[in-house]
Amino acid sequence: MSEAAAALSGSRGVVGCPAECPLGCPVQDDAGRLRRLPSAIPDPGGATPPTGGVAETVERHLSPGRGSGEGLRLEATFALIRSAAAARRFVSYGEVAAANGLPWNAARRRMDPHLYDLCRWATARGWPLLSALVVDKPSVGHGAMRGRPLIGFARAAERCGRIVGPDAAIFLAEEQRRVFEWAAEEPFAHDLHD
Repeated sequence: MSEAAAALSGSRGVVGCPAECPLGCPVQDDAGRLRRLPSAIPDPGGATPPTGGVAETVERHLSPGRGSGEGLRLEATFALIRSAAAARRFVSYGEVAAANGLPWNAARRRMDPHLYDLCRWATARGWPLLSALVVDKPSVGHGAMRGRPLIGFARAAERCGRIVGPDAAIFLAEEQRRVFEWAAEEPFAHDLHD
């Protein structure tokens, strides 16, 4: 047992994680305090995506019906993005919130972790980074992001083991192309249970 796990012996994961969760999920100790254990998922600069036991743990945590942020559900976001990809269009962060039944102001702070979880989940399946189609509202017509949204996407990609390179905008455009191709391969072959 790791030192962190030993310190939290008797802890239980908020989403059903074991106390030694390699994803660093929050755990609740016996006093009801939330704590986060160190993650085994590679951080930026990691050379490879999660494999083996960690990928299986990603699967267990990011399975259908489970949310990655309070009120945000991977299945709702996945359905929206799959539909948009099949239509070769981009979606806004607000559309993701609405697909999850939330107003933007309720989903705003949870959006980045939610989309990162979606990226981890897609990476574990060998799929492109599906959140590449989620852009800021002014970029919905063309998909080319700038500033904070682009930086956030590039950081999520790097945390998933992807090499972004010197130009994040070029990486984003390539990943968007890959998502559109993924959706066109077999429109109904990709679902949450793959």
